[in-house]
Amino acid sequence: MDTLLELGARFIGYLLAEIVFGTLFYWLGWPWVKLLSLGQYPRQRWGSGSREERYVACVGGSFCALALMVALGQF
Repeated sequence: MDTLLELGARFIGYLLAEIVFGTLFYWLGWPWVKLLSLGQYPRQRWGSGSREERYVACVGGSFCALALMVALGQF
C-alpha cells in the first residue's frame, strides 16, 4: 500500500512540475528569449522536448522569480 501511495504521489508531483515548468514558464520566457535574441531563438516549436525548450522555461522561471521578488519588496 505504501508503494502505491508513493507511486501516486510521484506521478502527481511529476504532472504538476511538468505543467508548471513545461507550459507556464515556457510561455513566460518565450517573449523574453525572442526579444533578447532578436527573434532567432527558440528555433523549434513548443512540445519538441529540445534543450532550447528547457532553456526558455528557465528564463521564464527566472522572470517569474524576479517579478515575485519585486512584488514582495525584496529589492
